[in-house]
Amino acid sequence: MAKRLSERLDALTVARAKPKAKGYRLADGAGLCLYVAPSGKKVWRFRYHHGGKPQTATLGAFTSVQGLKWARAKADEARSRVEDGDHLTRVKAVKKATKSAAAGNTFGSLAADWIKSEAKKAGWTPDYKAEVTASLANHLSALDPLPVAEISAAMAAPYLRKVERTAPDMAKKVRQRLRSIFDYAVEDGLLALNPIPAPRRRRKAEGRTHLAAELDKSAVGAILRAADKAEVGRGVRRAHLLAVFTAQRIGEVVGAQWSELDCDKGIWTIPRDRMKRKDAERGPHQVPIPPQLLAQMREWKRADGDGATWVCPSPDGENPITREAVEKFYRRGLKLAGKHSPHSWRSVLSTWANDAGEDSDAVEAQLDHVTGGKVKTAYDRAKRLERRADLMAWHEAALIAARDGAKVLPLTRRAK
Repeated sequence: MAKRLSERLDALTVARAKPKAKGYRLADGAGLCLYVAPSGKKVWRFRYHHGGKPQTATLGAFTSVQGLKWARAKADEARSRVEDGDHLTRVKAVKKATKSAAAGNTFGSLAADWIKSEAKKAGWTPDYKAEVTASLANHLSALDPLPVAEISAAMAAPYLRKVERTAPDMAKKVRQRLRSIFDYAVEDGLLALNPIPAPRRRRKAEGRTHLAAELDKSAVGAILRAADKAEVGRGVRRAHLLAVFTAQRIGEVVGAQWSELDCDKGIWTIPRDRMKRKDAERGPHQVPIPPQLLAQMREWKRADGDGATWVCPSPDGENPITREAVEKFYRRGLKLAGKHSPHSWRSVLSTWANDAGEDSDAVEAQLDHVTGGKVKTAYDRAKRLERRADLMAWHEAALIAARDGAKVLPLTRRAK
């Protein structure tokens, strides 16, 4: 159903639309929308269906000339073409609109803009920014003078193959960064499609791949003591503590927002779209926060003030800390490369709790693992939250006891 006229965009709303951490759309109705990129660039898009599948055509960037009236006229024109049976593939629909915009943008200038944007948004350290810059300069400098609109996967392939022959791990990084640069161009309306295909995913062998983890009580205690003594920024330290005492994935930890935390009830509700398993029917992932960590988090919130967004902020406070920064702390600061990572705390919870004879379903629910069908999963969410709160309180006490060199405490069981 077309959007009611009273709900359509107005020029003031379009002009005042501000960028957010993630790109978002403002719908005008009848397929027309304004996409606001994280960089602040605004792009007019037209959404339609062809062959039963949703399609998107980029009409052009929002400018003082290409405002709401212009976009509606372009959308009407595109709609007529669709009704006449024309398939507006994004390349075909926007070739004319993007050619002039992309012509003046070389790969070198685009890469520099992407680095600047990502470094600010993700809170890159100077060393990491230098490493990214060097990797592009060393392996893709031949593309620098070329207009981005003229670069194809075939043109980039020889350079990617060359680095892959000598440094496979670096090749993966360079390919991912190349894709990210072109994603940035698409978000800013310079290109209609990313010319670099996503790498094919290999099927995992049966069973989970287990990362290295120190599971012995004394080894875990030593890690916790070393981390407590280390000089590290507040964002990294907070992310470390959240990973240790909640056993959540590091990507979910670094993206934690104060709006997700209920510090009165001691519950952290992670939206499903931020989880590794994004099936919406599972609902948001509720994580009970153990008592001592909760007390610390209340202090963090008071220190940050009401306007703060990120639980684990980058040094500038504008963005979250990156997972790379936390992982680097483990590798270099704690000298645990190949032994223990932020992800390893999930294995610590699973191993210690199962060795103690705890409810394996509660453990798997805390880790957001799939342990059964829809009915069982719903039961885990609705019925086992209190049990998981008990489990995590015990686990917190066990970790603190290990850190202090004491005997790990047994879990006091409740009647089931």
